[in-house]
Amino acid sequence: MWLIGSWVLLYILSILTLLFGVNRLRVSRNTKKMMAIDEISVVIPFRNEAHNLEQFLECIYAQRYQPAQWIFVNDHSSDSYIDLFKEMDAFPIRLLHLPEEQRGKKRAIRFGMDHVRTEYCLTMDADVSFGKEYMKSMLMLPEAELIILPVEMTGKHWWQSFFTLEYLFTTLLNKGIAGWARPVNCSGANLLIHVSSFDQVDDIDDHDHILSGDDIYTLRAFRGSGKRIEIVENEALKVETETPETISEVMEQRVRWVGKTNHVADSLNNFLGIWAVGLHLYYFLLLIITFFAGVYWLTFLIIAFKFGMDFMLVKMDKKKPSSFDLMGLGLFELFYPVYLFALLAYLMVSQPEWKGR
Repeated sequence: MWLIGSWVLLYILSILTLLFGVNRLRVSRNTKKMMAIDEISVVIPFRNEAHNLEQFLECIYAQRYQPAQWIFVNDHSSDSYIDLFKEMDAFPIRLLHLPEEQRGKKRAIRFGMDHVRTEYCLTMDADVSFGKEYMKSMLMLPEAELIILPVEMTGKHWWQSFFTLEYLFTTLLNKGIAGWARPVNCSGANLLIHVSSFDQVDDIDDHDHILSGDDIYTLRAFRGSGKRIEIVENEALKVETETPETISEVMEQRVRWVGKTNHVADSLNNFLGIWAVGLHLYYFLLLIITFFAGVYWLTFLIIAFKFGMDFMLVKMDKKKPSSFDLMGLGLFELFYPVYLFALLAYLMVSQPEWKGR
C-alpha cells in the first residue's frame, strides 16, 4: 500500500502545483496596453496546403479589422494554391515565393519577416482557423517582446480525442509552470514577435538542420537574452488546428516535437518531461500489480482517482468539458502509458518527414 500512497501523494502535489501555477499566471499578468493593429504583420509559411489555405483565407475575409499585411510565403509548393489568391486586391494580402536556394518553414518565416515593416510580426500556420473577432482582440495585449497566444487541437474521430487531450495537458503544463517560473513551450501557429528583438536574438544557424521547431527555438533565444515573454489566455485569440488524420501521422508529428525538444536542451522542460513520464509509468505499474493480484476494485479506484485529478486540471481550461473531451480523458487514463512505449518504439525506428521532405 505504501507504493500506492506515495504515488497518490506525488500526483496530488503535481496537479496542485499546476492548478495554483495557472491561477498565479492569471492574477499576476502585466498591465495590458493598446496594440495598434496596423503595427502587426502576419507571416504564414505554407507548402502544398491548398486544402488548408482555402479555410484560412475565409477566416481573413471574415475579419472586421485587418492588420498591416497578411504575408503568405510559398515554400516551393506544387499544388493549385495560386488559384485561391483571387481576392488579394480587396485585402492586405501579399504572396511571396521562397528563393530556390532556400527550403523549409524556418527559412520561409525569416524570408517573410524580411518583408515586414511593422513593429510586430505574428506567425501562423496555414492549417489553423480563427474567429472573426481575432484581429480586433489584438487591441489589448501585455507588454512583451514575445507573446504566446492560445492554440487548440481539435478532432472529428473518437480516437483523436486522446491526442487533443494530450495537447491540452501540454498547454496546461506550460501555463502552470509559467505561473511559478517561466514558459517552457509555445506554438508558431499563433505567436506574436517583436521584430527588432527577433533580429537581435535569432540563432537559426544553430538549428537550421532540425526539420521543425521555429517556435521553441525562438522561445529559447528570447529567454536566453532576457527578453520579456508573456502567455495570453483569450478565447477570441485562440486558433484551432486539426489533429492529423491517421495515427501514423500523429506519431510522426510527436516524434518531431520530441526531437526538437531534446535539441533545445532546456533543463526545466526536460525535467518536467521526465517527471511526467515517470509518474505515468509508476501509475501503469500500480495498475499491473493490482490487476494481476486480483484486487480489481483497487485498480478501478486508482483509475478513478487519476481521472478525477486530471478532470480538475481540464476544468482550468474548459469550464464545461464536452463529451469528446471526456472520451479523450478516459482514453488518456487507460492508454497513455502504452502510448509512451509506442512513441519510444516509433522514435527508434521512424525517420519522420516534414511537408514531404
